[in-house]
Amino acid sequence: MNHSTRARAYERVARLTGAQLDLPTFLDEASSVLAHALPHDSACWHTMDPATLIETGFHLEDMPHAPDADVAALAYLPDDFNSFVSLARADRHSGVLTAVTGGRPERSRRYRELLRPHNVTGELRTSCVVDGTCWGNFAFFREAPADFTEEEQDFAHDLASLLGAGFRGAVVQARSNGATVEFWPGLLLFDEGRRIESATAPARHWLDELGCHGPLDEAPLPYALLMAAERARSSAADASVRVRGQSGGWVELHASPASGGAPGRIAVILQSATAPSVVPLLSAAYGLTPRERELIDLVLQGCGTGEIATRLFISPHTVQGHLKSIFAKTGVRSRRELVTRVFVPDRSTSGSTSAD
Repeated sequence: MNHSTRARAYERVARLTGAQLDLPTFLDEASSVLAHALPHDSACWHTMDPATLIETGFHLEDMPHAPDADVAALAYLPDDFNSFVSLARADRHSGVLTAVTGGRPERSRRYRELLRPHNVTGELRTSCVVDGTCWGNFAFFREAPADFTEEEQDFAHDLASLLGAGFRGAVVQARSNGATVEFWPGLLLFDEGRRIESATAPARHWLDELGCHGPLDEAPLPYALLMAAERARSSAADASVRVRGQSGGWVELHASPASGGAPGRIAVILQSATAPSVVPLLSAAYGLTPRERELIDLVLQGCGTGEIATRLFISPHTVQGHLKSIFAKTGVRSRRELVTRVFVPDRSTSGSTSAD
């Protein structure tokens, strides 16, 4: 693959990033471009919660089957080579499995149990990081005897920030469709074999909101749920993740090791995400500055311009300047619209939301 071909691919991905596409369209277009610039036999793209670095969804290309609990466990493996978390935190966000293992990919459990059985020898992984935050990742695979080169690894790293911006922009595009979902928090309990041991009635409603329809022992479980449970299992600590539901609203999943019984049992609470948990994610997605994020927090508390100015030690005129910048970035025209359309959609708000 010559330099001019990759340069054209880079330019096309850059144009996609600025096209304000929804996530499925963005991934389809990016996949089409990279099929020529970074040829591969199969691929898997993931969205990621930038706060917790837990994967929340997937988009497959010619993969043998959709991820289940066992695949999620092998793909996650935080201590395996080129984990997406380690790539997100590294200076270089792309890695080739054979290179990092010194030409011995069998050192990787992921390779031994997941890749080699499907005749995969080449794996290129990239975490899509923009402005220091990871919004997604991808893994490209080549069947034997092909592998990825160092030059291709470098090109994938160069694409990481562009693709990260595309993932981030998709968060902005995914607005609520107005169908408010209000359920009591639900509880799922996984046994040590990663099977659902019990589920409350509200949990079944939340699973439906996350696209899991049908009997629990037959329907594929939401990927974000599997990954949150796997993070809690592998770390023996609490894990949480935020993900869009089918209504467009945000759902929060909290996974924790369950006390009593066999080791490895995990309890997961599913509930509507609160504004404080979603605001940092949306603020980052819209590219708000630290000062603008402080101002958003006060707006959501119902503070007027005068109180915001006093609490931030700035003038009312400066407050209005920040508000105009926030309105421009989020595509709204008033403080009320900012609250009800962007940060707390489909919910009543208290306090002042006027433009004063």
